[in-house]
Amino acid sequence: MTQHVTIREYRPADLERVLDLVRELERELAEKFQGVKVKSSVDDYRKRYLNPANKYKTFVALSGGHIVGFLLGYPSLGAPEIDTMYDVLPLPKGEQPPEYYLQLAFVSKPFRNQRISTRLHERVIAYAKEKGFKEVYACIAKWNDPELCVVRSLKFQAKDLRYRYRLTLKL
Repeated sequence: MTQHVTIREYRPADLERVLDLVRELERELAEKFQGVKVKSSVDDYRKRYLNPANKYKTFVALSGGHIVGFLLGYPSLGAPEIDTMYDVLPLPKGEQPPEYYLQLAFVSKPFRNQRISTRLHERVIAYAKEKGFKEVYACIAKWNDPELCVVRSLKFQAKDLRYRYRLTLKL
């Protein structure tokens, strides 16, 4: 049964629940890629990605008052490999790049197939439009069929980068 879901911006009080979701994601990756050591990102999320002083922006999905998913993104200089070097955009005050990058979306397993990920993406796309970005993009591994399905359903255009796709939506 689908419950009512609310999408809102992350708040510092959400930290521990989002970190629980990161741990769930890491367990799933370790199970999917047995024999490959999955490096934990919990400390990175705690100190970097969920730090309100940095460029990262997270939206959370709530069902029954509990956080069941999240989507992390940020203003992008055009390539995730370059973006990761900066926690604060290296641009003059008041300037922003034209692109917004969707870094990671995750929904807890019991809440999947209820359009929660789609709703998170729709909210972030609306946020990017509100803030004046010209496009939203994501780089998604070819094995990540659920995320590819969501992003394609939102009319993102794909460019094949061999092992992953760069999916772009012009705003």
